[in-house]
Amino acid sequence: MAQAPIEWMDSPIETKERKIMTRDQLGVPGLRMIGHHSTAHAISALDLHYHKDCFELTYVVQGNVRFSVDGRMYPLSGGDLFITLPDEVHDTGSAPMSLHQMYWFQINLNHPDGFLFMAEPAVQLLREHLYQLPARVIKMDADQATTIMSDAFQYFRSGTELGQIQGTQLLGLFLLQAVERADLTSFRITPDIGRTMDYILEHIQDELPMEELAQVALLSVSRFKQKFKLEIGTSPRNFINFHKVEAAKRLLLEGRSVTDVAMELNFSSSNYFSSVFRRYTSFSPSQYLVYMAGANRISPDNAGYRDAPKDEDDPPPKKRSASAAGNP
Repeated sequence: MAQAPIEWMDSPIETKERKIMTRDQLGVPGLRMIGHHSTAHAISALDLHYHKDCFELTYVVQGNVRFSVDGRMYPLSGGDLFITLPDEVHDTGSAPMSLHQMYWFQINLNHPDGFLFMAEPAVQLLREHLYQLPARVIKMDADQATTIMSDAFQYFRSGTELGQIQGTQLLGLFLLQAVERADLTSFRITPDIGRTMDYILEHIQDELPMEELAQVALLSVSRFKQKFKLEIGTSPRNFINFHKVEAAKRLLLEGRSVTDVAMELNFSSSNYFSSVFRRYTSFSPSQYLVYMAGANRISPDNAGYRDAPKDEDDPPPKKRSASAAGNP
């Protein structure tokens, strides 16, 4: 029986790994919450859920994260921004979340008190752009976006009226940059490479030789490999191996043996599979199972979340503006 999606409403939390501020703390119209997660533990897969009336924007600083919408997986890495629409059901698939660092926030552009203290014409323009984004995953300028989100988050954490204003301005700048970058992203992946990526994900259990993928793209092998790396930022073989390892994680957690998983995913031998698995996770398959036995679980109320041991206080909020481009 299919799991019914839950309405996800985050509760405040302040730990070494996970920090969430909600609207009562933020006091910014239209900003439901903002959070930062820097994991030292693996995290079990997020349940199927939605955010009522809110866009959710998740910016990955580092690591690899996957989200699923309508059965389609979206693999993310550092510098990627992932956006879900209001009330849109999503999850992270069945695989646990690997170590990562990310910021995320939820916004309601129809809030009765306005949005981020913006004038209504600006809110209307932003609303139109967000609903018409050509891509769900946006490639941000990683250095600049990370600085903006880090500083915005620290300003909000300061709890001061000035910090609230500065944080809100920076969040507005981040949204405007996301809209601008979305148009660039929509042209970044051409149909032939996009078609090949879909083919890889649909046939991840196959061997997937370069000649076969080049035929799907209708390109020569050399041109395909060159174009794939230019558009995706990694080689086809790295892309394939990463997703084979992600599939292997799920199979191992289902109780399959290392040999069975290696055969299922068309590795030439169990030893080669273990070598690839270690390269992408820093664990052998058996070590990974031990590691995942202690995985954290995230829920809206953060009940039972285990934090990393505290070794020092968090740094104080920064006193400068985040953006090299200036305040919006």
